[in-house]
Amino acid sequence: MAAYAGAPAPEVDGARDGEPRTGAGPRVQDGIAVIFDEASGYYRHLRWEKNPIVLLEKAQTHQVLVEELGSGPVASALEIGCGPGTWTPLLADRAARVVALDLSPKMLEQARGAVAAEHVSFLQGDAAHFDPGTTFDLVMSVRVLEYVPEWREIIARLERLVAPGGRAVVITKTPVSVWRGTGRSRWFGPRNLVRRLLRRDMDPGFWQRHLPVHELTRAFAEAGMVNIRVRPVILGLPLYVRGTKQYPIIPAFAERPALAATQAAWRWVARRGRRGRLASLIFAESYAVSGRRAAAPDHVAPRAAVS
Repeated sequence: MAAYAGAPAPEVDGARDGEPRTGAGPRVQDGIAVIFDEASGYYRHLRWEKNPIVLLEKAQTHQVLVEELGSGPVASALEIGCGPGTWTPLLADRAARVVALDLSPKMLEQARGAVAAEHVSFLQGDAAHFDPGTTFDLVMSVRVLEYVPEWREIIARLERLVAPGGRAVVITKTPVSVWRGTGRSRWFGPRNLVRRLLRRDMDPGFWQRHLPVHELTRAFAEAGMVNIRVRPVILGLPLYVRGTKQYPIIPAFAERPALAATQAAWRWVARRGRRGRLASLIFAESYAVSGRRAAAPDHVAPRAAVS
């Protein structure tokens, strides 16, 4: 691991760079770590690379991050939940020093193999208890908060993690959209259907919640973030036979024109104002919230204004 200069050693719930964690962590975090350890070998390919459908979703996510992070350069950046390192290079290209944090040791192994830059440090730990003792010009988290029961505490900590004038970008899954009915095996498989009918938890060792836009933007404002912006990330209709747990309507031979239409719609939405972007969330699988931490002189009481 490349050490990062100019900052005290971070305090995390666990150990540095893949060393064994000490102490017994909360059960849900341990369960989530196990799940992502098991997925570490195939997650990146399955989610972002296996066919043209997910490649388009990856391109949409990449473009949103490029636009919301800005062009840089900056002195430092933090990624909360780096996973296998899919998005870490975006920070490595912009910052002289990058810290990438993840709960899963095996995801971190994948990330180190994918990002071999000396100015990138990988840390194992629980984001809900991460305290690096320093600030960063960029803070990014992609598809992580929906798995963290203490997501509010993480957003509240942006006030201490983001340097004055710095930016934070968070991508998470939409709570209400046409995509929410696509998890057929999770929602309607025989075992899980019985659990739902009996009102039992789907998996007591696993936590997931789709965060409402107004709650996340309010949390950004309460953390002292200004110029808060909301936009869809993965946009389109989940109708592909080769899509992951989608409604199997569009076969492989018809994918190309359907994906082209989807990308045209995505570009159109990206040019709309605030109302258009918010309205389009009904067709979005995920959304981004970004904001800037006010510089010290104009850091006043938080406002929930969103653009």
